[in-house]
Amino acid sequence: MSVLSPHTTSRTHSVAPGERAGWLHVCNGLDPVRDGGMVPSILGMTGALAELGEQVTIVTPTPSRLGDTQVAAALNLKGPETDLADVIPSADSLHMHGLWQGHTRRGARLAWGADVPYLIAAHGMAEPWALRHKRLKKRIYTALVEGKNLRRAACLHALSRPEIGHLRALAPRTPICFIPNGVNLAPFDDLPPRRVLEAEHPELTGKFVLLFYGRIHVKKGLDLLAHALDRIAPDYPDLHVVLAGNDDGALGPFRERIEASGLSARVTYLGHVSGERARQVWGSADAFVLPSYSEGFSMAILEALACRLPILITTACHFPELGDVDGGIIVEPNRDDVTAGLRGLLERSPAERAELGRNGRGLVEQKYTWDQQARRLAEVYRWVARGGPAPEAVVQGGDE
Repeated sequence: MSVLSPHTTSRTHSVAPGERAGWLHVCNGLDPVRDGGMVPSILGMTGALAELGEQVTIVTPTPSRLGDTQVAAALNLKGPETDLADVIPSADSLHMHGLWQGHTRRGARLAWGADVPYLIAAHGMAEPWALRHKRLKKRIYTALVEGKNLRRAACLHALSRPEIGHLRALAPRTPICFIPNGVNLAPFDDLPPRRVLEAEHPELTGKFVLLFYGRIHVKKGLDLLAHALDRIAPDYPDLHVVLAGNDDGALGPFRERIEASGLSARVTYLGHVSGERARQVWGSADAFVLPSYSEGFSMAILEALACRLPILITTACHFPELGDVDGGIIVEPNRDDVTAGLRGLLERSPAERAELGRNGRGLVEQKYTWDQQARRLAEVYRWVARGGPAPEAVVQGGDE
């Protein structure tokens, strides 16, 4: 057991430690359409923490638009525009989600002043691909604001092993815990029969449905998928692609490529889905694809595995354990490899694809349920608040 200690200070507490209670989470907002997989990540994480019997509160400075997204009954949601100065000093610990946003700037300053230990989860925003996006602005902001916020944190929260290194590059001396996302398995059992979605979209009838589920963003690699479809679609006339997710700028270019290939009739776009509608979409899929250039730790991958689907992902999804158990196909995020990977997935027999799905589900059951991750995260919260030996989730130099 490590003896690494979180940051300590000699400042006077504005609220006595014995008077503090609860685990506070702050994020920009809870809008699945706008924020994609970060929302089920935060809600799954906090819901599982609340089930441990602790007081868990989420504060958002912008309005939440949850629609039919399920929220744990024990969670306390506050916002929009809750004054962080009213809630942070009385928290036992603070967990902030995301980088380059106002809530981390204000939250870190208030927590530091009140001597409340805080964590920051980047959710993939420290990825090299993400840092290259608006690079100059982020370099300046890091130098002036975000770098100090990260260095002052009691602990940083990495969702993938590569993210440990990305965070360490920004804050070399700050402790880092490695706790990936999880999934609740129950919603992905007993899915609606495929005929439910086919009644609305008869073009799916009798087809092999390849599902992309997520924000339609340039980083998701839909250009790679379009290229792969252009190359292999003639050999697989029953292949049909379903896109489920909010358009974040990449749908138009994807459609243009598909139209140029003469494949428009073989792609169905459903827009954002959630709740029971999402279960219908999962129930209609034969396989799942995420040819991403950059990910934190994809909730959609975990959900696809929970559904026992064979999946094709890239190394940028940071899930090598899936390859170790033969639970999916993992390729490099480039045209040739995505094309070869998709062809390899389709060339497998139904029994071989079913075996991939079973192996992937087994991995999730063993290591990636929310109750498992919540217990590990709770140990980190207690450590940053009270000190003592570092829990197992806190990684040491060279562990990444």
